[in-house]
Amino acid sequence: MASQRTKFQWQLDWKSVLAIILILPVLVSLGCWQLRRADEKQALLANFEERRLLPAVNVTGLDDFLNYRPAYAEGKFDSEKYWLLDNRISHGRFGYEIMAVFILNDGKELLVDRGWIAGDASRRTLPVVSIPEGLVRISGELYRSDEKNFSLGSEIQTVWPRRQQWLDINTAKQEFENMLPTSLRLDGSSVGALQTERLIVNVSPAKHTGYAVQWFGMAIALGIIFIFLNTNLAVLLKRGKDEENKEL
Repeated sequence: MASQRTKFQWQLDWKSVLAIILILPVLVSLGCWQLRRADEKQALLANFEERRLLPAVNVTGLDDFLNYRPAYAEGKFDSEKYWLLDNRISHGRFGYEIMAVFILNDGKELLVDRGWIAGDASRRTLPVVSIPEGLVRISGELYRSDEKNFSLGSEIQTVWPRRQQWLDINTAKQEFENMLPTSLRLDGSSVGALQTERLIVNVSPAKHTGYAVQWFGMAIALGIIFIFLNTNLAVLLKRGKDEENKEL
């Protein structure tokens, strides 16, 4: 009888079985997804560090527009056509990201990210954006986002400047047929640059790894709870501890 009482036994409860079948795969998949994101961010940072050391080249001589490739362009800013990308926060201040049309010397257009400018938090007025005049040379890094952005309630605008939430290069090319399939993010020393403090990644690889550890930890905790709820392990552990105390 004593041996029967000390034997490990399962006492499955269908509710907890259903819960672990549904929840455990989700927790594990979320942890794996965070690890993949960490690898992606690490590769992104590695590409950035590798390409930022390359010499700057004229965008008109490029066939392949790699992100973070140092580049420069010669031409002039369109004095009227630019976008104010809405709800861009910098150090707790409301503002806009200014995306301008730059006309290259060969007649093609280039989308230029001039950086951030403070805005009216009440949204009653738009900021006054100064436009460099005449032929200039601008410098920075190439960048095109692969993420699909969206906004609710966006309206088609025809007047300039245009205030909107997002700007997609493919959409801009529908209006500017000669626009290059990339943008130039100005560096702080370039002509026409505003505030150009930027993040390469919004979440570091270490944070993604930390999130993965949290998801896996929750999965392990769920598994431990499941075992204790569906077995006599707690009774066995308590009995073993009581026997140890008796021997002492």
